[in-house]
Amino acid sequence: MRIFFSGIGGTGIGPLALIAKQAGYEGSGSDKQNSQYIEYLKDHGIPDIYIGQTTENITKHHQAKHIDWYVYSSAVEKENPNHPELIYVDQNNIKKSKRDELLNYILEEKKLDLLAVAGTHGKTTTTAMLIYLLKSLATPLSYSVGAKISFGEMGHFTPDAKLFALEADEFDRNFLSFSPYMAIISGISYDHHEIYPTQESYNQAFIDFLSKSQFKI
Repeated sequence: MRIFFSGIGGTGIGPLALIAKQAGYEGSGSDKQNSQYIEYLKDHGIPDIYIGQTTENITKHHQAKHIDWYVYSSAVEKENPNHPELIYVDQNNIKKSKRDELLNYILEEKKLDLLAVAGTHGKTTTTAMLIYLLKSLATPLSYSVGAKISFGEMGHFTPDAKLFALEADEFDRNFLSFSPYMAIISGISYDHHEIYPTQESYNQAFIDFLSKSQFKI
């Protein structure tokens, strides 16, 4: 399956592209501007990355290598509802989704139990601590974390892993797309007012997130 990642230089999409590549899918992508991380992805098996998100670029790529699935970050649609790539995939009947749908697909296909870490502040640190702990215990692990860590990549897929550690983002209610084996919250402080109009609605989203956890204490 060929997957095209829009906004591939971002901390959410980039690691997912790397995970998908390591899991056996063919990946490519685009971004508004170049970055060190994009160069890193190119050096690690994802060479087809276009700088400039234009109709011309995605048309050229789709004609050369048929796109099966177009995955985009929330920022792409929010910054420009008439984004040329979104229009193109709609016109050409290409499957599209945000990152959570693809990650759920990988979790199900590879039979992975999800350890999802959420929180207004501290979720990156907590996810990194969880990854470090499981690595120290020699537990095979796949994971995605939204920052560079000294003991691993931002995203990694381990073929014999049974667990997947994820930094789950509450922005755009993304974390509610998952049904984790274990849900972990680092702390809550009202944020993302454009998504959650009141503190009560923000808090409720985290309550809903916890309720989806299979592991109960």
